[in-house]
Amino acid sequence: MEAVPSDRSTYEAIKRVAEGEQQESEQQPRVAVEAEVKKQVEEEVKTATADQPTINTKGKFEVTSADGDFSARLGGRIQADGAVYDTDVVDHGDGSEIRRARLFMSGTLWRVWDYKFQYDFTGTGAGGIADAYVAYTDLGPAEVQVGHFKEPFSLQNMTSSKYINFLERGLPHLFIPGRNIGAAVNAGANNWSASAGVFGNGIDDPAGDTDESLGATGRLTYAPINSNGQVLHFGGALSYRDTGQDKTLTFSDRPESHVTDIRLVNTMAMDADNFYRYGVEAAWVYDRLTLQGEYIGVSVNRAVAGNPDVDFDGYYAEIMYFLTNDQRTYSGEAGRPRSRPARPNSAVGYGGIGAWQIGARISNVDLIDGDINGGEEDNLTLGPQLVPECQPAGCRPTTSKVLRHHGRPVRQLTNRTSSPSAARLNFKMRQPPCPFSLWEKEG
Repeated sequence: MEAVPSDRSTYEAIKRVAEGEQQESEQQPRVAVEAEVKKQVEEEVKTATADQPTINTKGKFEVTSADGDFSARLGGRIQADGAVYDTDVVDHGDGSEIRRARLFMSGTLWRVWDYKFQYDFTGTGAGGIADAYVAYTDLGPAEVQVGHFKEPFSLQNMTSSKYINFLERGLPHLFIPGRNIGAAVNAGANNWSASAGVFGNGIDDPAGDTDESLGATGRLTYAPINSNGQVLHFGGALSYRDTGQDKTLTFSDRPESHVTDIRLVNTMAMDADNFYRYGVEAAWVYDRLTLQGEYIGVSVNRAVAGNPDVDFDGYYAEIMYFLTNDQRTYSGEAGRPRSRPARPNSAVGYGGIGAWQIGARISNVDLIDGDINGGEEDNLTLGPQLVPECQPAGCRPTTSKVLRHHGRPVRQLTNRTSSPSAARLNFKMRQPPCPFSLWEKEG
């Protein structure tokens, strides 16, 4: 006769443990078989796909070969502007435009060659080619870049149009050399960058039967502070260019709005043998706050005997502040802060309101010296910026006023001493790629 414990609950517990041990012993062979089958399947899949490329669609579209030697990334941007002007002396013309419509392909060849080709459909023919270059990268912290790309000059110039703080760059941008065909050496680390190169003309500016202009440009940056949400950035650049056989030079610009074609400052064509550009820059990022400014000057050596050499200059200073808990990012290797966070802490579509930033900028350019009266202009720009999240477009309504202008606006042949004012409301939609690249040579 089987003995039964007096405590019924103890008996039931012992019985359940015994039954569980029996089931576990029966399942162990099956679990072992399933694990072995899974391992074999994974190995077979790995072998079958060993030569297959990988496709990355997280914030971008990029295809990389199985050995990592080759890659190709597709991307682009569309930026649309609208402007309304309250004009005084010169009618600017309200309107809208597609400011930029670009497609690009970039990537790696044989592991040590980077490449990029970018076309802007707002241009025509060769004039639409923005970037077209290759770079040899197997040089430690340095690379050698050859093709059509930006000359390394000015903080706001080297900052992509996706990341500038306002719709347009400040007035001194009219002195910038822009994109040209050349060769450069770039190097950098966490808190410094250095670039220098030799450049000819732009890809849409053939020399024809005359010698084209030739120039050399270099830029150095250093960030003694670049950690714990703080950045202190300093930089300087120097550029020399002769004017080739043309021996003429012109400086002019719109009033920080691209919809209008009016140039309130314009030297017209003047004789020039060669000229120097020089600039200094600084930026400070502390938590949500950003301060940034630059001074740029130009010295022109005249070509016609008796005509005096002339000097022009300009500056801008801006302040930006995030209303939300976000912060501007910084690339030490490229030597530039960016106007937006990598991803808002409170992204739209994820229960948040995006990253909201407000800012103000004052800028000046003076094109009056010697026998040249190209005008002088002061601008004040105010506006908020919304970055919904990393991928969707950003919005930048901006109001700008020409505080002071005197000189000779384009299309008017007589000097004016009055001060026309222009105000505008701009709205730009942007589609930036993510994540950000440290070496981002695009405007």
